[in-house]
Amino acid sequence: MRVVVVEDEVLIREGLCKLLRKMFPDIRIEGVAGNGQEGLQYIQTYQPDLVITDIRMPVMDGLEMLGKVQEAGLFPKVIVLTAYSEFEYAKQAVKLGVCDYIIKPVVVQEFVQTIRKIQNLYEQEQKRTPETMGSLEHVVSGLLYGVSTLDSRMEEFLFKKYAIEEHTSFIELLIYMGNCFETGRDRKRKEICHLLEQKEVLYCLVDMEYDRSILVLIYGYSSRQEIERWYQNQILFQKRDEWERHISYGMVEVTGAGAVREGYQTLLPYMDWNIVLGDDVLISYPRIADVQTEICIYPVELENQVKVAVCTGEMEKVNEVAGRFRDYFLNGRVYSPKEIKESYVRFLWSVLNVAKEVGCIDYKQVDQKDLLNRIMDARTEEELHKCFEELFGYLRLYEKEAEVVSLSVKKTQSMIHEFYADGITLSEIADRLNLTQEYLGSQFHKEVGENFSTYIRNYRLSKAKELLIGTQLKQYEIAEKVGYADAKYFARVFKECVGMSPAEYRKSNR
Repeated sequence: MRVVVVEDEVLIREGLCKLLRKMFPDIRIEGVAGNGQEGLQYIQTYQPDLVITDIRMPVMDGLEMLGKVQEAGLFPKVIVLTAYSEFEYAKQAVKLGVCDYIIKPVVVQEFVQTIRKIQNLYEQEQKRTPETMGSLEHVVSGLLYGVSTLDSRMEEFLFKKYAIEEHTSFIELLIYMGNCFETGRDRKRKEICHLLEQKEVLYCLVDMEYDRSILVLIYGYSSRQEIERWYQNQILFQKRDEWERHISYGMVEVTGAGAVREGYQTLLPYMDWNIVLGDDVLISYPRIADVQTEICIYPVELENQVKVAVCTGEMEKVNEVAGRFRDYFLNGRVYSPKEIKESYVRFLWSVLNVAKEVGCIDYKQVDQKDLLNRIMDARTEEELHKCFEELFGYLRLYEKEAEVVSLSVKKTQSMIHEFYADGITLSEIADRLNLTQEYLGSQFHKEVGENFSTYIRNYRLSKAKELLIGTQLKQYEIAEKVGYADAKYFARVFKECVGMSPAEYRKSNR
């Protein structure tokens, strides 16, 4: 596999190249560039199989470079390196055919795993190049994966063996199977073959592993309308097993074998309309492109409610609000799938950020990149719902088990949690426990890992965060509730510890 690396930071660029040479000796680095303009020249010259690029660069950024690469008719696999993990950047990158992206600073293990994934995909595609033209599935597979072109020799072969001419019409039936692709594709292939043999049309099936789909190429039919009606009656309107609720179907018609790849790439992005229209609708192109949508108004009130539920530790309420959020997009109105996905990203990220702030989630356990990718790549409403379930599975909205500490320290923590708003001191607690202040302070620091004043300050600030997010109380009222008599002093402490004022914090989490 041949690679071009485009990165403006010298140390990162050199580090990536060294890592590639060390871990992947069979990969050849064709060029190394410091900006998008240089990168574009290398890509056009060497036409690599893989491009690794930063987004933010001088002269020409990575997104503009990738756009120009596609305009030049080149479609290498792409890995994006970026410190900008916001949804907008990832969304633009996916539009430009990006296979994966890595957040800087680059983690070696993550980088190696990503390269291996791309390498495996590349090897799969290479294997699809037929040694001979003896199979129509091989020919179509090669065309779809871009590893072969329709030259005059292939056209002659298709005509002689399969009576396929330059102007032969094809219907492409796309069966998106998502997570049940591996376990259900054999069953689905048998079912489709049985139906097509009854219909007495010519066809071939190609597994599109990377897209978790089966493409059915039909030719020798009388009319598209007849095939569409027949298919809807046989598949969509029949009683379907529960596992088929996760499958969606699309259709496009093209002319000539050379147009099969373009037809597939045109239809695939529209398959997420299943999110809006349901699993019993055939996504038919170009009709689907003319569907009129309504303006999707993001349910801010539901977002605020779920934030409050997270802050107050009410898991049942969190699930109830999430259910209403899900139903909001299943109300019979036609919204753009893109806007629905963006709404899911915003909603889930608000839950994630608030949970992080109030300390009820292990932030490092959540693979944010994978979660974002799954939302962006979702083609069914069920797949979006699974993202909810995964994130909520990380929430810990219940009393955490205390660490193994001495009874005196446990009692100290308990009194802090009960009387933090009353300005309780270490001296007062020590008196109640019949201990010296010095001994209790030393033992507390030893077992908890921070001194008494730091612990009670952080606990007060965590409660202040909950009130800033989950209530409409004024700043001075919150200060009083968490044990600060002086609202200005509270604001100063909050900003020193959090990095922003209470007002700024509230605004950033609304």
